[in-house]
Amino acid sequence: MNLNTSDQRLKKNTVSVSNDVLKKLQRSVNKKINNLRAQGKLTKASIPTIICLFALSLFEVQAVTTFTETFDNDNANWGDVNSNPIGWNASGGADGGGYISTTRSFADIEAGSTISFRAHDEFFLPDKAGSSDGAFIGNWAADQVSLFTASVRHNSPAPVSFSARFASPFNFPGAIAVVFGPPVMPNKWTDIAFAIDPNNPAIVSYEGQNFDAVFSNIGHIQVLTGVPEGFENNPAPFTFDLDNPGITVIPEPSSSLMLIGGSALLFLRRRRS
Repeated sequence: MNLNTSDQRLKKNTVSVSNDVLKKLQRSVNKKINNLRAQGKLTKASIPTIICLFALSLFEVQAVTTFTETFDNDNANWGDVNSNPIGWNASGGADGGGYISTTRSFADIEAGSTISFRAHDEFFLPDKAGSSDGAFIGNWAADQVSLFTASVRHNSPAPVSFSARFASPFNFPGAIAVVFGPPVMPNKWTDIAFAIDPNNPAIVSYEGQNFDAVFSNIGHIQVLTGVPEGFENNPAPFTFDLDNPGITVIPEPSSSLMLIGGSALLFLRRRRS
């Protein structure tokens, strides 16, 4: 997976700094400095503050690239608990568009697998290369994937906890991430997120391996549903829905941003000395 030239299947959104924006920010900083100078308020203390705010604004606008599977056209070759093609609805998703859906009972979940949604590299169709055209497959560590997000919904009478598992194409090793916080309430699209970070306490297991071993070779994404207390043997069928699974990339700061930030720190150090 090369996230800079990733598959067209996913909706890509990049917030970046153009030369025009950079020039406008520079002019804004210069104007602020000139105004302070004209008012006699320009001090050594104010300059690094302005520079730091300028640098931070650049970090904010250039920081994020997101890749999202919208399910607007079909189920994107995602699977259910048994790896069969999962159900798809053309409208009614979290953003009004398509979404995928499965029906299960808590008794079946308790007796079998908690996995309700699967995106696997081996889910091939004649013109496909895995779920979402293989756009999620690859080295997440090298590509600096920092976050996995999705929108979920269910119609169970009780709140349901969702979690996720990320694994290699061979399905082992894997990392299991658990959502901390309140479970998802019924009949309402709810956003969930998992930080892809070795220090994230939500990642409760690497199945005998470590962060790099798992996230350097992602081939499987699995979204899991928990069983509410008291519903372990409930045979009633309930519907579980998924929309907009996506990954977020936060790249290393560019050399120009590092230079700006470094200049501000150098100014501060000189002032303090």
